[in-house]
Amino acid sequence: MMQKIREATRLLATNLVLFSSIILTVWLPGSILLVYLRLYVFPEATGGDELRMFTQELRVSNAIEFAFSPLYIGAILYAASRLKQGLQTTYRESMSHGARRSFTLLITRLGAGFIVFFGLIVFIIPGIILALRFALIDSVVVLDNVEGTSARKLSTMITKGKRWNILRVILLTFVGVFLAAFLMGFVLYLPLSFIGQYENFIIAVIYECLINILLVIPNIVLFLFYWEAKSQQIAPQHEDNQ
Repeated sequence: MMQKIREATRLLATNLVLFSSIILTVWLPGSILLVYLRLYVFPEATGGDELRMFTQELRVSNAIEFAFSPLYIGAILYAASRLKQGLQTTYRESMSHGARRSFTLLITRLGAGFIVFFGLIVFIIPGIILALRFALIDSVVVLDNVEGTSARKLSTMITKGKRWNILRVILLTFVGVFLAAFLMGFVLYLPLSFIGQYENFIIAVIYECLINILLVIPNIVLFLFYWEAKSQQIAPQHEDNQ
């Protein structure tokens, strides 16, 4: 279970400049916008209501993620696939591939999302099962150049027999990411408390950027499940050819 988390973390750490550059293409301006709204716009607009401020910030964050994550996640997946093959890649090459597949990924995600949402409305368990079937759909769209129904079918096929393991590993990954984010927040904001300051624009932007870099780890973990499944498909074919 821990093997994929360790490998994903190592892949991110050893290629930190490349992956961070890809992520921050979206989330550096996104973080600046969110922090500005949090500190200077939402308090006045909501009368200081913490719940309303959180809700509005969440809406903006989700809108950024919805619109732009197909671009940077596509680039991350392409870069990870090249690195797993022992090949070099660049920021420009990765972003170009992500851009080419971003609209297709967005549309395919929407289709899968509607199906999962319907499953959750009917009953929670079918929704979870459907979400696990489609767990590798990002990698399938970006790396296998399929879309829509074909992408959902392929993701369903390669997750067979692995879905509950995927769920366990992803839940554990998010726990680790949450703990790491909490620790980073403590380290970044502790010096401010010594001078009686509890919020700082630059520190807040840095923290947002670091969180979004950490949040790519679950995506890399899912990519590793995809990579393992594809390798298992290729191995018998190679043996038959021999």
